[in-house]
Amino acid sequence: MEKKKLKNVILYLFYGILTIALLVFILSMNDIGEILNTIKTVDVTNLIIALVLVLVYLGLYPLTMCLLTKAEHVDVKFIDVYTIGMTEHFFNGITPFSTGGQPFQMYALAKKKVKLSTSTSLLMMNFIIFMIVTNLFALCSLFYFDKFVTTDSMRVVAIIGFTMNFLVLFFMIALATSKTIKKGIIWILTKLSKIKFLTKLLESRIVQVNEYIEQTQSAFLSLWKHKLTFILCFLIRAVTMAVYYGITFFILRSLHVEIGINQLFFVICGSAFAITMVVFMPTPGSSGGIEFAFSSIFAALALESTSSLSYSGMLIWRLITYYLTMLISLAFYIGFEINVRITDKKNRTLEEKIQ
Repeated sequence: MEKKKLKNVILYLFYGILTIALLVFILSMNDIGEILNTIKTVDVTNLIIALVLVLVYLGLYPLTMCLLTKAEHVDVKFIDVYTIGMTEHFFNGITPFSTGGQPFQMYALAKKKVKLSTSTSLLMMNFIIFMIVTNLFALCSLFYFDKFVTTDSMRVVAIIGFTMNFLVLFFMIALATSKTIKKGIIWILTKLSKIKFLTKLLESRIVQVNEYIEQTQSAFLSLWKHKLTFILCFLIRAVTMAVYYGITFFILRSLHVEIGINQLFFVICGSAFAITMVVFMPTPGSSGGIEFAFSSIFAALALESTSSLSYSGMLIWRLITYYLTMLISLAFYIGFEINVRITDKKNRTLEEKIQ
């Protein structure tokens, strides 16, 4: 167990160094001195508003998970579910394809005596709502496709990113609603497992895949059972993501870009477009791709801007929406671990007294 923990720590450190290194590399391709000089001139009021919006986004983010937990009558305190929900940013931020959040949350819920099938269903419901909302924003952003895409390479990246994002949502909904697709997937895996070099790899996985699909379908049915909860969660997630995408608007204003409130929706779509465009990047936090995407989007949003302004905007956005959120999320994770250890210690002491 200790070796596994050490391995994870080393891996997380590597991912952390990688994200910082990629950011430094991208900035080094430009005049860093000019970028820093641009940042020095920021309007503090608008920058503070952007920071407040980050905190509002973080504050709203775990509420959908709390509501779903309550709807499913899971016996876990609100504060515990909220804390577990807040850890998602840290574990997603340090793992490729943002895949670390849900496994940790399953572990965390298990610590609170929640069955694996229940936690999987809850997290799947939460993820389905997240995907529906983010894809709707992505769909809206396509109305401004020609305004956001400034180069041929950007066009190719955007087509790949959007296609993958929409296909994932389509596949999830199809998987969650169709028994035929489930049978088809299991049939294909069973046939493939007959091939000698695939037998070891697939035979042990078929049961796991079957359980995963069943839990996905169970989660989707639960959403339909709790229609009011689903609608409320959808609205909260929509507001949460609008706040998140809207941070860019105030970063632009902090850099003295003349942009009116009538362009807020356009800016929100620009943020959604940039994030969706690089969703397929395998690096933690889409590092490397997200910096390129946002510097391009900042240039598109702030017409006739200098490269230093677009890169300054990207750097500020990255610092407050990625690194800051990860630090706050890490604090919640540390708090959760401390709470678990104190609770475990109390339980052991109580058991010893009883014996």
